[in-house]
Amino acid sequence: FLMSEFKTRAIFGILYAALVIASVYFHAFGLLALLVLIYVAGLTEMQRLLKATDSPELFTTASIFGVLALWAHLSFTQDFQNNLLAITALLILALFVHHLFLKGSENNNVRLPKVLYSVIYLFLPTSLAITIAYTTGSWEPRYLLGLFFILWATDTFAYLTGMTIGKHKLIERLSPKKSIEGLIGGIIGALLVGYVLSLFWSILSLNQWLVFALLVAIGGTIGDLFESSIKRSAGAKDSGNLIPGHGGILDRLDSFLISVPIIYFYLRFLPNI
Repeated sequence: FLMSEFKTRAIFGILYAALVIASVYFHAFGLLALLVLIYVAGLTEMQRLLKATDSPELFTTASIFGVLALWAHLSFTQDFQNNLLAITALLILALFVHHLFLKGSENNNVRLPKVLYSVIYLFLPTSLAITIAYTTGSWEPRYLLGLFFILWATDTFAYLTGMTIGKHKLIERLSPKKSIEGLIGGIIGALLVGYVLSLFWSILSLNQWLVFALLVAIGGTIGDLFESSIKRSAGAKDSGNLIPGHGGILDRLDSFLISVPIIYFYLRFLPNI
């Protein structure tokens, strides 16, 4: 049974990685399709985790306007990249307006914060990912690819280190399996990949790649713990079952969602090191 589960996890893990690489690398609209999947599937999972299944109209509105906003952000990147808060505000305004016309909306105000919470958690990182891909002013997917490679290395090294020598719990109440040794192993793995990327991609210097990797490793760990806290409060083991052997989209991309804003600001104010 364990071997069968491991094979399933490995096969779908490879397919997932191949899909991400192809989506990010080959064309901007491939990235858009990936981000739309993350946003819509993530909203669906958040709706279940937050026990907001009685608010389908609000989540449907959030999905439709979010997809349109992501498309606008990609299609008009140069105009929108400095106005991210403006389009986020429009998305949230659309939710408020739609909420006014829901039957019994005067008694359902407790539902809206859950939708807004989900939108902020998912929309800001996905839209910022598009901006990261246009850091140089034109399509440049290597920053996002580097982010994914470092995240995967962090997870792999953290898992292997934690399984072999992990003894001291990181934050047991949120994630009993995570250890301080695993965190250190994950950071070492991230730095190794950052070093390798600096040998092949000169878009950043060695020192810049190393700082990039460190920030991704730390942000990814925070994202993982954050999603663990949501699942724990919901009494759920996984956020969903979209990817066999891996759980839901949030289980795979919780680290990504927190790392993206951190890397966005890092690249925006890139130190000359």
